[in-house]
Order: sequence, then structure tokens, then C-alpha cells
Amino acid sequence: MTYDGLIQFRNEGLDTIQSQTRAQQERYIEIWNNVRTQLGQLVETGQVDPQIGQVLTERDQQFRREAAGFDESVTAQNLAMRNVQDIGNEGGAAMVRAAAGGAR
Repeated sequence: MTYDGLIQFRNEGLDTIQSQTRAQQERYIEIWNNVRTQLGQLVETGQVDPQIGQVLTERDQQFRREAAGFDESVTAQNLAMRNVQDIGNEGGAAMVRAAAGGAR
């Protein structure tokens, strides 16, 4: 948002942070799923001790719990950033109107 090119209110940086965080979430889940699948195949073919399968199941459950907690935290953070953006946009629009001599 600009006023005769003199005042600018920009919040694209917050959008970038949110999209990067979502991409990182997708990537770490993809990496874990790949590792889990490869280890599971080794167990199934008998190339590693079968007890690894039990440990793998336990670690997968732990990962899912911790990832869910992290995802909830990121979702809350993204909501907070969105609220900051909204407040900034509203305040910026009010400042532009005031600078232009318009109603508040």
C-alpha cells in the first residue's frame, strides 16, 4: 500500500516466513517417511534384526507425536503472524488516509 510513493506498508516478509515454514514441515515429514520405509524394508527382507522393526514403530509414534506438537505450534505462530499483518494493514491504511487528509 502506498501514498504517492512516499509511504509504503509491506508485509511480504511474513508471507515468505509462513510459506518456508510450511515447506520445511512437508520436507521433514517426507524425509522421515523415506527413512522409515527404507528401514522397514530391511526388516521385512531380514537384512536387519527384527527387533529394529519394533524400535522403528516406537520411533515412528514418537516422531508423529512430536511433529504434531510442532505443527500445532507453527499453526499458532502463523495465525499470530497473520494477525500482525492484519493489524499492520489496518494501521497502515489509517495512516495513509490521515496523510491524505481523509476520514479515519
